[in-house]
Amino acid sequence: MPISPHQQATDEQLPQLFDDCHCRRLVANELLSYPQDADDCVFYLRRGRLRVYLCYGEKLFTLTILHAGDVYSTHTRAFIEALEPSEVNVIDLHNFSLRALAHPHLTGAVTRVLSQTLSGCIDTIENLAFRDVRARLAGYLLAQVSQPAEQPLIKLQLTTEQTAQLIGTSRQTLSSLLSELQRQGLVQKLSRQQWRLCDCSQLSQMAAL
Repeated sequence: MPISPHQQATDEQLPQLFDDCHCRRLVANELLSYPQDADDCVFYLRRGRLRVYLCYGEKLFTLTILHAGDVYSTHTRAFIEALEPSEVNVIDLHNFSLRALAHPHLTGAVTRVLSQTLSGCIDTIENLAFRDVRARLAGYLLAQVSQPAEQPLIKLQLTTEQTAQLIGTSRQTLSSLLSELQRQGLVQKLSRQQWRLCDCSQLSQMAAL
């Protein structure tokens, strides 16, 4: 659905809700929040990438990756970790509610960003519940396409371990599946991060299984 000029304007104004809030700078692998954290805050990610994940013993399950411009809450049972040097503006929930009431025209933008994040979490859970790992990998690769092309190039910015955690498998299984896709001529590795999707039609069929 196309973004209306009014919607685009409110989205661009969204950072104003957080302009003079506490700014926290995170180094790679630093935790912003964890399940036992007593703080109940809302934050705006100004730069960098954060990972939202659950951890049970030695098992780690990534719910979503947050990017610059995303809004999220620390009041969950998830860990929130910086994947790279990042900067967030943080405000407690009470004061955020007061600011939202004072700027009602921005409520839609906040809701839209939070809904997109929640949708990403649900997609991840749905994939784990209803699709096998090959389908999840094919769907993940196709989701990285930014420009339509017959054989699009994609850049995998996560490590093999992080990608495996995102699609709910082990690093060894992921490496094996990628090697299998290469042997089948469906993908081609060009560099450590860059890949070519050689047969999007076949990958789409695989993702739908």
